[in-house]
Amino acid sequence: MTLSVGQPNTGVTAPPVPGLHSVRIGGRTIVLRSAAPPAVAIEGLDDEAPRVRRLHHVFDAACDANPTAVALECDDERLTYRELDERANRLAHHLRSLRVGDGARVAILLHRSVATYVALLAVGKAGAAFVPIDPESPPDRVAYIANDSDVDLLLTSAELLERTTGLDRPVLALDRCEAELRASSAERPMLGGDDDPLAYIIYTSGSSGRPKGVAVAQSSICNFLDVVPGVYDVRPSDRVYQGMTIAFDFSIEEIWPTWSVGATLVAGPTDSRRLGAELADFLDDAAITVLYCVPTLLATIPRDLPRIRGLMVGGEACPGQLVERWGRPGRRILNTYGPTETTVTAIWSELRPGRPVTIGKPLPTYSAVLLDEQRRPVADGEVGEICIGGRGVARGYVGRPDLTADRFIEHSSAPPGARLYRTGDLGRLTEDGEIEYLGRADAEVKIRGHRVDLGEIESVLMEDAGVSEAVVALIAIGDDPDAPRELSGYIVLACPDEPGDGDEALIQRLHRTLQERLPGYMVPSFIDIAASLPTMPSGKVDRSKLPAPVGRRLMSTDGPVVAAQNDLEIDVRSVWAEAFGVEPQALSVTADFFTDLGGHSLLAARVVSMLRTRKVGASPAVRDLYDHPTVSSLAAHLGETARPAAAT
Repeated sequence: MTLSVGQPNTGVTAPPVPGLHSVRIGGRTIVLRSAAPPAVAIEGLDDEAPRVRRLHHVFDAACDANPTAVALECDDERLTYRELDERANRLAHHLRSLRVGDGARVAILLHRSVATYVALLAVGKAGAAFVPIDPESPPDRVAYIANDSDVDLLLTSAELLERTTGLDRPVLALDRCEAELRASSAERPMLGGDDDPLAYIIYTSGSSGRPKGVAVAQSSICNFLDVVPGVYDVRPSDRVYQGMTIAFDFSIEEIWPTWSVGATLVAGPTDSRRLGAELADFLDDAAITVLYCVPTLLATIPRDLPRIRGLMVGGEACPGQLVERWGRPGRRILNTYGPTETTVTAIWSELRPGRPVTIGKPLPTYSAVLLDEQRRPVADGEVGEICIGGRGVARGYVGRPDLTADRFIEHSSAPPGARLYRTGDLGRLTEDGEIEYLGRADAEVKIRGHRVDLGEIESVLMEDAGVSEAVVALIAIGDDPDAPRELSGYIVLACPDEPGDGDEALIQRLHRTLQERLPGYMVPSFIDIAASLPTMPSGKVDRSKLPAPVGRRLMSTDGPVVAAQNDLEIDVRSVWAEAFGVEPQALSVTADFFTDLGGHSLLAARVVSMLRTRKVGASPAVRDLYDHPTVSSLAAHLGETARPAAAT
């Protein structure tokens, strides 16, 4: 079944710290420590006109059409297209003065701010490809991505410099070079370079124990932007919410179609207002008309938002009940599907109440085919692996020719010289000619919208000498069907009968290693020791037969458990304990919800909902939990707000 519808630069780059200098030789970066930059001949930059349209050109065109329109609202700043263009141009010229230009790669490690959007534009305007890194990533992961992608420079801020510790790449803190940026030209740089250079490299989870970088060409992302704004019906009058980290390619879907039509991008908050009732208030106050989000996030919003006319869900399977709840006349709900390897979105459908949820049909210029294990097309109605073709198919994985060859394949259904990407997702064709998504064929899962290869977590566990086997699964914790599923690891000891540090010491060691190597959303909440793992007849581990974890939740608390001191602390602790799946007596009232207990935003929303349902405190909000992240401090706050004001 088939459905169709860089060059290295030369010279000296900017030093990350005094005394550290970097030289590009033969396309590689060599870092030297010396008092002054090494004497290296520097070739002039090529200022000939570009031979291919690039990602930032869609912004430039919108800027030229209406320079006074508002391009970005972020925190308390409002920038017009002209103002944002000039800031990006200044940074682009500064980058080129540091010999970061055509064919270079620049990592971006920034919290969401105006600087983030300036950097995204400026890197392209300088002729380079951007490599976004989640600012919540541990230093080990930051260093791995920067080195694996061979970046020429890492852009960050002073507050995040500690995340770059040990990095052997030049680092530039943007908030420490404001004078140089003001002195740079506000005119657009002229670019040369490859006929079809890279636009960006985005890292996704990988089974090897390390993430893998997906290299996307300028032609692929520009093709996406030729197609999507019209299909999504994004209009110049729209105000579009941007809430995803730029390390997740869902953010590209939020940012660039908005700028391509001259609409306003509204940067979302990074605090407790990221979800739930507070997000609803933010969206209302900001007059958002177009919202992109993962279904898990949408489910936390407790009320309708009448201003929203365009709702795009993606990143994970969308439950039918969300469509029933959010569907209304005058609002389009679109289900968007597409791995990073096919440039953001490849397949889409319009969701309507009363109809089955499907991922739909390919976008124009894309194609989809369902193949069996022998890579033959399956009959209509039969289950097959979803494989995607067309102009959006990425170049492959950075430095992974073996994996690229396995996932990006030549096939008779693709045009000569083109390839299909094997998604690893299963689907079947409905009677209406749309694709129904049926889950994964391998060990990948979606966690709060992030694509995670469970094999990457398992590989980290297996590196420990005390572990002989390891498997990780996404497990429902407790009996509440609305509770988010959580990661649970299961290990078999290498030497179960030999004396050692003890099971608890091993589990704590594994927990620390996972925290050092992986982003927070990939760290399991539980690690159980098993005598053996359930297997299928093929010998593979059968994740469907893994039991609910019996061990206690992994926490980072040290010291004694402090007991509840009053009835309100007992009530709050009881709710927390239920949400975390632990006994109330095991939970210290001084433990931090996030840093000690491993809580996250979705769990925080659930806790607040449970507190409200049980009438604990006066209308608690997610912000209260962020501001008062221990049982004792939250109980004290709720007690204070519930107390009637003193008579005057």
